[in-house]
Amino acid sequence: MWPVSLLLMVGCGAGGADTPPDAALEPPALPTVDPVPDELPAIVARVNSHTVTSEELERAVRSAEIRAGQPLPTQFRDQIYRSVLDRLVAFHLLAQESETLTISVDDAAVETQLEALRSDFPSDAAFETQLSTWGTTLEALHAEFRRDLLVERVLESEVLPGIDVDAEAAREFYEAHPAQFTKAGGARARHLLIGVSPTANDQERAEARTRTEQLLREARVGGDFAELARTHSQDSASAANGGDLGVVVRGQTVPDFETALFALEPGELSDVVESPFGFHVIQMVEREASQTLPFAEVSVQIRELLIEQERQAKTAAFIEKLKTKSDIEILI
Repeated sequence: MWPVSLLLMVGCGAGGADTPPDAALEPPALPTVDPVPDELPAIVARVNSHTVTSEELERAVRSAEIRAGQPLPTQFRDQIYRSVLDRLVAFHLLAQESETLTISVDDAAVETQLEALRSDFPSDAAFETQLSTWGTTLEALHAEFRRDLLVERVLESEVLPGIDVDAEAAREFYEAHPAQFTKAGGARARHLLIGVSPTANDQERAEARTRTEQLLREARVGGDFAELARTHSQDSASAANGGDLGVVVRGQTVPDFETALFALEPGELSDVVESPFGFHVIQMVEREASQTLPFAEVSVQIRELLIEQERQAKTAAFIEKLKTKSDIEILI
């Protein structure tokens, strides 16, 4: 486990002023870096008086894996280790700056953080087990949370003051990037599906197609399409709702399904459409035109994005300033 301040650090490759809100949440492309040795030395970096050990780096990487919910992709090992090490260096620079600024954290604040974490577990025993899994102790966790709070208070003191984005700046961003606030048009659709197993033989596929064609004929001579889908469709997610798929936008479905759907007029039925899932009959219910989201609906999101970008920029500048007056040695 590693303190949450690592999440507050400068985001490598953070979105710039032209980054749309959704794209800003996407992980950045990983740069080419020098290889990281398979076997790390005992000390991987020095940050003034602090030595960053291989154990500390490995624990920080494991913490990143826990947050990501997946193991480290081996093909990106070098990039991830160096990114995590860079964040550790920044973290320790900020923690050390708390001494220069005579910022302190009382025990009560640390205990509040620990209790919040402990409350996520059903019992003290479960909490102790998790500490063991993390390879840490309550005492070490206490120290980490203290450093974490110190870093947060350094940022609050030196970076956050003066950060603000007014309504005019948000409006300027909105007007400069209209495509990013345009909701794509789509089609409200229904379908029925006769499923086919990927291992089905030719006869089984032919029987499924014949059954789908029969249902299509029933629909075209006046059968209630929603009822046909409710009774016969093998798409369990939509059958109970009469095959209703809601609004489908381009890129949301497999290509053959999309092509057939958007070739229809409202109220029209498709021919039998084959997809990897089996055979479909599709009904276009109605088209929905694209629309620009009103500024009032996205203004808060834009303001939060711009504030975050300014925070990241000011944090990066502050850390670079700390680096210029520090003795930093990277040993891998």
